[in-house]
Amino acid sequence: MKIKGDDKMKILIENRKKQILDAAVIVFSKDGFSRANTDDIAKRAKLGKGTVFRYFKNKKILFCSVVDRGLDSLKNEIMSEIEKVSDPLEKIEKIIESYLSFFEKNKNLIGILIHEQSSFQKRIASQYLNHYYGNVDRIKLIFKEALSQGLIKRMDINKVITVLTGLLNGIVYMWQVEGRKGKLTDRVSIILEIFFTGIIKNKARGKKYGRISV
Repeated sequence: MKIKGDDKMKILIENRKKQILDAAVIVFSKDGFSRANTDDIAKRAKLGKGTVFRYFKNKKILFCSVVDRGLDSLKNEIMSEIEKVSDPLEKIEKIIESYLSFFEKNKNLIGILIHEQSSFQKRIASQYLNHYYGNVDRIKLIFKEALSQGLIKRMDINKVITVLTGLLNGIVYMWQVEGRKGKLTDRVSIILEIFFTGIIKNKARGKKYGRISV
């Protein structure tokens, strides 16, 4: 089947954007926004500097586009994985696995998201929350299903999801600052053990904490 001229142009544009964004992720992660040089991005992308600016008007727009693409990819990966299973607890397990797996495969994105660039903290946080709340209703349904089946305790689901999200983000952050030692996905089993069963062995002591709302 012959590709029409307009379709060829669309494919070219998408390929060029990907080429630039792939290069930008590496440069921004290594140098941060302030020190990142557009010439370096163009060189890594094997394109002219003018071509980069043709697709992204300035460095700030390019930086934000890197963040947006990364968060979109994270969302798509999680949603794709939870569709593979039907059991609600297995779905929660898939969320945890795919979240850590994504950042293990996209190490450079961690550096960008946690970089101390005050000018972009609000922008990144805003985009993160847009993605988070855009998906949280879907995740809430999974927890509600687990609750209706008697698989989890009756708790405030919103708070439970917030705690899980904070736990995952903290683990990704520490993996980054500790030099990415070992595989990030090796943490899945301990997260599942703590999140699903807790750490207290003594039943009498456990009852005390079981009465505390999350």
